[in-house]
Amino acid sequence: MTLHRFLPKTIKWTRSALLVTTALALAACAEVDDTTGTRLNLPAPGGPPRKPADMGDIAIVGQEVSHAIVALPAIADAPNPPLVQFTGVTSIIGPVPVDTDPYTELLRDRLLLLTREKLRFVERTLPPLVTSSKKKKHSSSSAPVASSDPDYQILAELRGKSDDDLYKIEVQFVDAHTNDVLFDGLYRIRKEVSDDSGGGDTTPAMPPPSDDPNYQPQPTPSTPAGPGNPGVQ
Repeated sequence: MTLHRFLPKTIKWTRSALLVTTALALAACAEVDDTTGTRLNLPAPGGPPRKPADMGDIAIVGQEVSHAIVALPAIADAPNPPLVQFTGVTSIIGPVPVDTDPYTELLRDRLLLLTREKLRFVERTLPPLVTSSKKKKHSSSSAPVASSDPDYQILAELRGKSDDDLYKIEVQFVDAHTNDVLFDGLYRIRKEVSDDSGGGDTTPAMPPPSDDPNYQPQPTPSTPAGPGNPGVQ
């Protein structure tokens, strides 16, 4: 009788212990998003962990972010394209610093391309918007120029470890006047390789062929024979 009474309690305790162990194991394996040193406006701690969306590369992130921004009511319904400042991609990846220039260039190019009808940028890559109820026949210097104070900011930050195979990037669209975050996206992307032109083949490139039928290419100067060049006669 004692065994029959004790056995159900033992089974129940074993199941509870197994559930606790499984939960701890899953928590240990969960992806940790280290935001130490971030400059972004992050939600209050204690909420459920965010899972980054797999995007492949930074160009696809730029495409997703652009579509999301232009769909915001504040942007879609604006009578004139508001002024936006893109502050570039920053990084809190360590311990080895990461070159963020490739990420900044690719994301900026995509943003400018896909939002050109709805946004203007402080960088003046696009022509400044001139708002006037009447067309003036004066020189362009007399036309009213939009203010350089942005209405919104686009912030982007890389996170992770320098030896990770993939990085995380968070992109926010922020109201510059109220600091309200209107859009916040977290993505997982592959690493981008910076363009390092140092080293490599230093042989001068041949000039392109000329359209002139009388053009005669100049012979390549030869190296005079000498002790250092025994094979040249």
